[in-house]
Amino acid sequence: MDESLDTFRALDPVGYLSKFISSNTRPDARPHHCARETHIQSSILTKNSFGSSLVTLGNTKVITGITLRVGTPSLSAPTKGEIDVSVSFSPICGGQYNAAGKIIHDEYEMRSAAANAYADPQSIESFVKRTVVNSNMIDLEQLCIHEGKACWKIDVSCTAINHDGNIVDAFILGAVTALMDVRLPKVKMDKVHGQEVVNLIEEEMAEQMDPMIGKKLMFVKSCIPLTVGLFQGKMLVDPTLEEESLCDGMMTVVVDSMSVKKNNGILTGDVLSISKSGGSVLSSMEEIAACVQLAYGRTIEMNAILNVE
Repeated sequence: MDESLDTFRALDPVGYLSKFISSNTRPDARPHHCARETHIQSSILTKNSFGSSLVTLGNTKVITGITLRVGTPSLSAPTKGEIDVSVSFSPICGGQYNAAGKIIHDEYEMRSAAANAYADPQSIESFVKRTVVNSNMIDLEQLCIHEGKACWKIDVSCTAINHDGNIVDAFILGAVTALMDVRLPKVKMDKVHGQEVVNLIEEEMAEQMDPMIGKKLMFVKSCIPLTVGLFQGKMLVDPTLEEESLCDGMMTVVVDSMSVKKNNGILTGDVLSISKSGGSVLSSMEEIAACVQLAYGRTIEMNAILNVE
């Protein structure tokens, strides 16, 4: 029986998925609107990192580490620091990427047009960086060390160690949870040979390797993403890699989980961004509204996982 199913899947992947979808289920037995089991572990990198996390989304796994640099603030924002985000694909994350983390074009061309945008490393990095930086989750004035002279520059590095679909959500969750884990070292400005330099406060120097020492960042927003695959008119929440490759369209909704509330039994909140690939050029308002409501529901699940009130 299993061999015949595997043969069906190999010869007619669209028909195979359609068979499940028409029965209101999916190959992994999930309902259409159910995300995979999600786990988040913080502070997993105890050396060379000021914040880290491991996000597990089904079989998709992303590890994120944060490093800090002291730099000069820009002239246009002398009281603010900076955040930069990068993503990379480990060669062990899946057969679709080579040793350099680049897409293998033979496999790339076999996927649907919608899946292409959700597989290209440059497109993914651009979207994740734009989402994290432009959401203004963190007041960047927290990163100021000395106005106009020194500030913290945060580098967020996300690496996919296993890619089984919906890597975009895993990257965004990884970046957000790693930033929540950051503790800024206590520093002061000293004059050395006539130049001002940033030094760790002396009484704290012996304790700086302890990740529990330092100031945590204050968040004014919290980005929670939800990606939905559109397949034959059905919405598949948190698609696997197999489902992604067959979807007609993909949509990612990012909401501020701190703003989500229930009013008269209906969830409402602030939508930070909506991104769509494939499918019809314009989605119906009903389709977009449905995805937004699913994203609100996802924030309730994630707040419980993150212990956010």
